[in-house]
Amino acid sequence: MTKETNTKSNESQNENGNSVHPYLDSDQDMEIEKPETTGVESEKISTSNNEKLEEQDVSSDEDETDAKEPTSEERAKEAENKYGEMQDRYLRLNAEFENYKKRMMRENSDRLKYFNMEIIKELLPSLDNLERAMSHAEEAKSDPENMLEGLQMVYKSMQEAFGKFGVVKIDSFGKEFDPNCHQAVGMIESNEVPENHVAEECLTGYYLHDRIIRPTMVRVSGKG
Repeated sequence: MTKETNTKSNESQNENGNSVHPYLDSDQDMEIEKPETTGVESEKISTSNNEKLEEQDVSSDEDETDAKEPTSEERAKEAENKYGEMQDRYLRLNAEFENYKKRMMRENSDRLKYFNMEIIKELLPSLDNLERAMSHAEEAKSDPENMLEGLQMVYKSMQEAFGKFGVVKIDSFGKEFDPNCHQAVGMIESNEVPENHVAEECLTGYYLHDRIIRPTMVRVSGKG
């Protein structure tokens, strides 16, 4: 028994004294080598992996597209909401514009209705003076100069009131006849003014700034 054991022990050692597996030759390595793959097999594996990645990318893109792309119902609902908003905005703007027009019409109506208020306020003092002159008419019979003075005051105050609004008397006497501001009602002989000049004012004319309110009615000098 001891002899067989020694024999096996000796067999397990090589000639250099190194231990060797009893079932392996001394020339074989201890490591088990992995099987090598050929270039074609490696390329097939790489191609297969790339195809799987591409399929995953395409699937991911399709999922994102499906998630972002609204349905026809959603698009219709969105369009309906936008239309409703635009219609509401139009109605509000239209209502505001109608209110603006009504307000402007009311303001213009009031302006036309009361535009002459300032003129009347300026004329009231003249009317007051005229009323006072009339109330003292009986007393003025014995003093005509006093009555004339009162009438002159009324006339002056009225001229001042009209002047504040640009109403100016057309000064015509002695001026050459001008059909733009004179209206001839007759012709008379006159030694005071040259021929075809205003010899007499029958009715005073007035300017409003640079426009003629009414022309002066005149008699023009001429040969009889």
